[in-house]
Amino acid sequence: MLNLVLTAIVVGMLVGLISSVFGLGGGIILVPALNIVFHFSQNEAIATSLATIALTTLLNTIRFAQKKEIDWSVVFNILIFSAVSASLGGYLVSVLSEKILLTVFILFLFYILLQMFCSHQFKASRGRKKSRWFWATSIGFSSGLISGTTGVGGGIIITPLLFKSGIVENKKAVPITNVVMFFNAFFSLIPMAFSDPAAHSIWGMGLIHFDQALLLFLGAIPASLIGTRYQAKISVGVKKKVIALILLIILIKMLFRLL
Repeated sequence: MLNLVLTAIVVGMLVGLISSVFGLGGGIILVPALNIVFHFSQNEAIATSLATIALTTLLNTIRFAQKKEIDWSVVFNILIFSAVSASLGGYLVSVLSEKILLTVFILFLFYILLQMFCSHQFKASRGRKKSRWFWATSIGFSSGLISGTTGVGGGIIITPLLFKSGIVENKKAVPITNVVMFFNAFFSLIPMAFSDPAAHSIWGMGLIHFDQALLLFLGAIPASLIGTRYQAKISVGVKKKVIALILLIILIKMLFRLL
C-alpha cells in the first residue's frame, strides 16, 4: 500500500515537473502513466487524469480569480457549448471500447506533434475577427469533446483559439483557459462517475480513482512550483526536442498497447 502511495506521488511530481518546465499538458503524460505504471484501463486512466486536472485547474482558477484576471463573460459564453460536448465526451468514454479510446488518444498525440512543428504563433486579429459566439462555439465544442474523450485538459486547443479569435486580451487567455479546462474536466467526469464501477477502493466512483488523483495532485503541485523557476533557463529549441522525444516514447508505448 505504501509503495502505491509513494509511486503515485512520484509520478505526480514527474508530471508536474515536465508540465511546468516544458509546457506539455499534464494529461498527455498522465493518461499513459496511469496505463503503464498503475495498469489502468484506458477509460479509467482518462477519468482519473481528468480528476487530477480538475483539482489542479481549480487551484489555478482560484488564484486567477483572486487577482481578477478572468473575463467571466467570455468563460460563460464558452461553457454553454463545452458543458454539452464535455458531457458527451465523458459518456463516450464510458461506452466505447478500450481499442477505440486508445486510437483516439494516439491520433491526438499525432495532432500535437504536427502542431509543434508546423504551426506558427497565433496573434490576435481584431480587424477580421468573427463574432464572439462563433469563437465560443468553436472553442467550447472542440475543447470539451477532446477533453472528455482523451483525458487531457484541452489547453492545446483553447489557448491558440483564444489568441486567434481576438475576443480577449492575450494576457487573459491563460486564466480563461484554466477555468474552461476545470469545467471541461468537471462535466466530463459526471457520466464517468455513474458508469459501471472499476475495481478500486472506497475512494473511487464509477471509472474515477479519486485516491490516485489526489496523490498525483499532491505530487504535482510542489514539483510545478519548482519547475516554473527553471523553465525560462531552457531554450525553446531544447524544449521542442525534449517534448518531441517524450511524445514519441509515449506514442510507441501506446501503439504497442493497441496492437
